[in-house]
Amino acid sequence: MGLPSPILETMRGIRAFLVALGLLALGLGLYTLASPYLFLRDLQGAILEGDRARLERMVDFPRVREGLKAQIHAQLLKEVGKEVQANPFAGLAYLFAAGLVDPLVEVLVSPEGLAALGTGAGPGEAPKEEVKNWRLKYQGFRTAYIHHKDDPESRLYLERQGLWGWKVVRLEFPLE
Repeated sequence: MGLPSPILETMRGIRAFLVALGLLALGLGLYTLASPYLFLRDLQGAILEGDRARLERMVDFPRVREGLKAQIHAQLLKEVGKEVQANPFAGLAYLFAAGLVDPLVEVLVSPEGLAALGTGAGPGEAPKEEVKNWRLKYQGFRTAYIHHKDDPESRLYLERQGLWGWKVVRLEFPLE
């Protein structure tokens, strides 16, 4: 003799609920993993459209500027350290070059500058190349970076904002 019909119906209901719950969890997990790719697509759209307001929401410009300034200053100091023994005026050259870094970074790391870097075009110009050639690499759950397929050393680093949001927090490229 089998189980009474109400118990079978309850078990089927529980099973259906658990399957639905499992599918929901799987969908949310996949969406969480896909979220930086969706962010990248949105960032590409903002760059191609020249949408300054959207870029300002997607990029932490002050943080990106400070990181890039630090990277450039460190490289300049490294180069001066090599040169100063052979040329005592290398220190003066560093002072001159260091004075140009901040204004240059301020111009480069702006919505317009980012659009120019990402598309190969200047502000107001049509993109010279599709930004669809960018690639994304996870570094962990909270961080990832994007780079052009032909230039893996130049990177935009992303940081997770909440569970599904992302923001560009650092720009890095080889200076040598």
